[in-house]
Amino acid sequence: VAAMTVNGTGPYSNPVVEVSGQDLPTATKLLMLASGVDTTSVVVSWMPPDPPNGIITEYLAQYRRTGASSYTSLPRNTELTRTITGLVLNTEYQIRVRAFTVVGAGPFVTLTYRTVGPPENVMATVLSPRRIRVTWEPPMTIVTITGYTVVYNAVELTDSGMVPMITNTSTDINGLEEFVTYQITVNAEFGGTSGPSNVAITIRTWSDVPSGPPNTIALVGTDPAMLSVTYNRPVLRLRNGALTGYVIRYTRVDTGELQVMNVSGNDITPPAISGLVAYTNYSVEVAAVNINGTGLFSDPVSGLSGQDVPNAPRLLGTVSINSSSVT
Repeated sequence: VAAMTVNGTGPYSNPVVEVSGQDLPTATKLLMLASGVDTTSVVVSWMPPDPPNGIITEYLAQYRRTGASSYTSLPRNTELTRTITGLVLNTEYQIRVRAFTVVGAGPFVTLTYRTVGPPENVMATVLSPRRIRVTWEPPMTIVTITGYTVVYNAVELTDSGMVPMITNTSTDINGLEEFVTYQITVNAEFGGTSGPSNVAITIRTWSDVPSGPPNTIALVGTDPAMLSVTYNRPVLRLRNGALTGYVIRYTRVDTGELQVMNVSGNDITPPAISGLVAYTNYSVEVAAVNINGTGLFSDPVSGLSGQDVPNAPRLLGTVSINSSSVT
């Protein structure tokens, strides 16, 4: 401070320093997130307010699920980081932080964070009757992904498996069953912790030629010179598609004469084989058919065709014994 007269200003006094009164702090700066110890935790950090408008006495960090009515508060202190644990996977949260001085609380700074979700855009493409290619995109996450696991399950059969953990975002599943519907899921791995799987996608492998024959072949000689054939369809996993018919191959055993009868549809009691030689041994084999072709034939089964009225005896010759008899 200096005094003044009409002649001018005198010397100033020695300076005296005094801090102005504190006020509410401004907002914290640079709110940031980093991965926690696992997929259900996150570390939030920030920089002090600038200007602080006083001495920062503590920080308050809170979080809630987006849409929830109230926040969960973390312990208050002057540290610039907090760890939030126990989060739910594939869920969006709001996280907010504010600073305090002795005067009171400053404004909140809020950001949104989503915990680890499933891989995105999971797609499957059939490459062959026994091979499917699966592709996907990484989930949106700040957590380091160490790999992916692909799981597949057959709907109609007890065929399931898992592709060992891979690091790229596509894989081929080989050795599948033909013409079978599979459900496929993918989940990300995070150093021993698994993230959530996608909603299962469904895909059917292509059909193929039947890889197994009909079974339980039975033959019955019915009407004269006819042979009735019955059989069961191949087991489901060997049909490799919708069956469209059967091929019956029958051979006369004594001569080796081979003939073929085609049966349309999926009837397992076809019309009897007709036009045979009565009461003669025939060997019969049956194969299933689908749109891809004819499958394997069954092992041959033998049976006698139906009996018929006998032919007339053959007169071989006569010998006169005496005047009144012959043989």
